[in-house]
Amino acid sequence: MEKLAAEGTKLVITVDCGISNKDAIDRGKELCVDTIVCDHHAMPTELPDAAILLHPQVPGETYPNKHLCGTGVAFKFASALIHEAQRRLPADRQVALPKGCEKWLLDLVAIATVTDVMPLTGENRVLEAYGLKVLNKTKRVGLKKLIEVAGSKGAHGTFSVGFQIGPRLNAAGRMDHANVALYLLLEEDEMAATELAMRLNDTNAQRQKASEAMYQEAKKIIGEPAKNVIVVWNEGWPAGLVGLVAGKLVNDFSRPVYVVGKEGEKFVGSGRTFGGFDVTAALHRCDGNLDRFGGHPQACGFSVTGEERFSKAVRLLEKHAETVIKEEDLAPTLKIDADLQLSDLSWSLFEQVSKLEPFGEKNPRPVFAARGVSVVACDTVGEGKHLRLTARAADGKMAKFIGFRLGECLPWLAPGTAVDLAFELGVNEWNGRKELQMKVVDIKV
Repeated sequence: MEKLAAEGTKLVITVDCGISNKDAIDRGKELCVDTIVCDHHAMPTELPDAAILLHPQVPGETYPNKHLCGTGVAFKFASALIHEAQRRLPADRQVALPKGCEKWLLDLVAIATVTDVMPLTGENRVLEAYGLKVLNKTKRVGLKKLIEVAGSKGAHGTFSVGFQIGPRLNAAGRMDHANVALYLLLEEDEMAATELAMRLNDTNAQRQKASEAMYQEAKKIIGEPAKNVIVVWNEGWPAGLVGLVAGKLVNDFSRPVYVVGKEGEKFVGSGRTFGGFDVTAALHRCDGNLDRFGGHPQACGFSVTGEERFSKAVRLLEKHAETVIKEEDLAPTLKIDADLQLSDLSWSLFEQVSKLEPFGEKNPRPVFAARGVSVVACDTVGEGKHLRLTARAADGKMAKFIGFRLGECLPWLAPGTAVDLAFELGVNEWNGRKELQMKVVDIKV
C-alpha cells in the first residue's frame, strides 16, 4: 500500500484476495488509498473495516449464492458498474456499452469457477454453462492462441478448462509470475499472443515435471500414514506447487493432506480436503502459531515462521483431526449411479448423459458399473502409465475402455479374467473419427 500510495494510487480493487488483509487495508486508509475487496475466501476473525467488502459470505450479506469464486464476485461488480454506466450515459453514447455486453466476460468466469473447484450447482451452473458458450467463441486473441498451443480441439467443456486451459494459465504464478498469464489474456497482437502462449505451455511442462518429482518424494516420506490427517514437508519445495501435490496425495491416501515447503525459517503450505473435513477451519486451531492463513473448506494456504511454531501447529492440527475424523470416514468409497449392460452403451445414452453437463464439483459425471464382464485384450499406453482394455459381456457384446494412471493393474488382467468395471462414458476422437470409449474409474477382479 505504501508503494502504491507513493505512485499516486487512490483506489485499490482486489480480486480473490483481501478479506484477510486488514492491516494492509488500514494502512492504505491512512495514506488516503480506498479499497474495494472482491473475495470469497473464509472469513477471518477480524474483517477489514476500512474497505468496501464484496463477499458472498460476509455477515449480513443476503445474496443467495454463497459459492461464487473470486472471479465470479468480480464479474458481479463489473456487471453492476456496466449497468450503472448504461443508466447514466445519454442515449447517443450507449452504443459503447450495448445491453448484455458483460456476457463477454463469462469466459473468464467459466475458467475460474472450474479451476477454483467451486460447486457447479445453482447459479454457478448457469454461469459455467453460458461461460463455456462464450469460451467457445471467445474474442480474446491470447486465449485462442493458448487453446491452440494446448492442443485442445472441438467444443471446450469443463475438461478442457480443468486439464488444458486452466493449468497453463495457473502455471505462470506457480513457477514464475502470474503477470505472464495476465498479459496473455490482455494481448491483442497475434504474434505476441502466440509467444506468450508458447511460454505458458513450456512453463506448464516444467510445472508438471517438478510437481511429479515432488509428489513421488512426498509419497516416500509419508510411507504408511498413521494419523487421520497428513502433514508432509521438505526443504525447498516450491510454494506454488504444494497445493497440486496435496490434491494428488488426497486421492492416494483418502484423508486430508497438507503439503509444506521450507525455505530458511519460513514454512509455506497448502491443504486439500477429503470427505467433509474443513481444511481452513482446522487451521483456526493453530491460529496463534501461524503467521497467516486463508482459504475455503476444500483448500487452504498458510505460512509459519520457525520450526518450533510449525511443529506445535502440526500437533494441534493432528489432535483436531483425531477428534473430528472417524475411522470409517477414511475408507475410500465409490458411488455407482447405475449398473449397465455393455449392450446399453450407445450414442443415444451418451447424448442423454451429456444433457447433465457441465460436470464438475458437486455435479460429477455419472459413474456406471459393468459387472461380470471378461477381459478380451489388455495392454498399456503412454509409457506404461495408462491401461487400454477391451471387455466382453456374456451376450457377446464388446466395449473399449481406457484407464488413466491404471497401467500398474495390467498383471491382473489376462485375457479371460472376469472383472467388474466402474466407468464414465467417454469419446475417443482420432484422425477425424469418433467412437465411444469408456473411462475406467476402478476395477474389481
